[in-house]
Amino acid sequence: MTDQDPLVRFEGVKKRYESFEAVKGIDLDIARGEFVAIMGPSGCGKTTTLRMLAGLEAPTEGTITIGGRVMNDVPAHERDTPMVWQSLALFPFLNVQQNVEFGMKMRGVPEDERNTRALMWLERLGLKGFEKRRIDQLSGGQRQRVALARSLVTEPEMLLLDEPLSALDAHLVIRMQGVLSRLQKELGITFVYVTHSQSEAFAMADRVVIMGHGEIAQIGKPQEVFRAPRNRFVAEFVGRNNILAGQVSGGEIDIGGLRMPLPGAPDGAAEIVVAADRMRVGREAPETHGIRAQFLSEEFAGTGIICYFEDADGAELKAQVSEAELEALSPEPGQSFWLTWAPEAAHVTET
Repeated sequence: MTDQDPLVRFEGVKKRYESFEAVKGIDLDIARGEFVAIMGPSGCGKTTTLRMLAGLEAPTEGTITIGGRVMNDVPAHERDTPMVWQSLALFPFLNVQQNVEFGMKMRGVPEDERNTRALMWLERLGLKGFEKRRIDQLSGGQRQRVALARSLVTEPEMLLLDEPLSALDAHLVIRMQGVLSRLQKELGITFVYVTHSQSEAFAMADRVVIMGHGEIAQIGKPQEVFRAPRNRFVAEFVGRNNILAGQVSGGEIDIGGLRMPLPGAPDGAAEIVVAADRMRVGREAPETHGIRAQFLSEEFAGTGIICYFEDADGAELKAQVSEAELEALSPEPGQSFWLTWAPEAAHVTET
């Protein structure tokens, strides 16, 4: 194999459970040293995909290769694909160090080497002095780091992570994101990370894979997927987007009588996506284009406030504003405002 060959390749992979098709023929390459996040709503097939990569499920059709070797019939214990589970799956009857050493013990690694490597990884993950602690004496974040140490102590080429941060408090999630990102970059290990959290995936991954209904809806860099969703499904999943339908003619789109420039778009039916943070709110009618809508409510979103509106046809619209902007607008439910956006802020989806 060459350096350009992927570490992992899914080719036409399907997974059926009797009459239900959980994964519907996906193709996916994952490079060595890449951090790939697979996300999507519940039931989209992301965890089934990870389990097939781990050897916990066998594909019904298609092939999965790791390092050029077809792995369809290779059992999990013969693959170098350790997994960090959502439940962590630590052994309560073993102390911290024994948990970290467990995988090496099963592989027949000598005791002295097990001890040295376990202590090294516990120190690396900030757990020096915790070697003899029971698992129930640890915080959630500490347990998470024990699970990471147990998986990484065998120095695998790839690590699989299944919703590993979902049980942690918000402040611990941010901290563990930093730990995972740092480790992945330092070690150069391929991370395949399944999550339903957009913030986790966008903060850490080199590429994100959006799945829906057992299929891959889009693959790309986080910024690319967030700003240029391929279709309505991705646009609705990845962010607070406004999706507007209209007819394109002569470089303009007509949205319910509102005409605005849409250069480069072919004539015909089209949908455009305008992110909430690129929507502008004002009381005065704009000189160019805009949608008149009534204010409904607001939602604090950390980096700003999401204002919800309803247009004359009953469609919901969203705009993200700063606290200062909200104070200046002083919106009350039922009040009318104009929503506008720059033409370049509109992204045309595939229909």
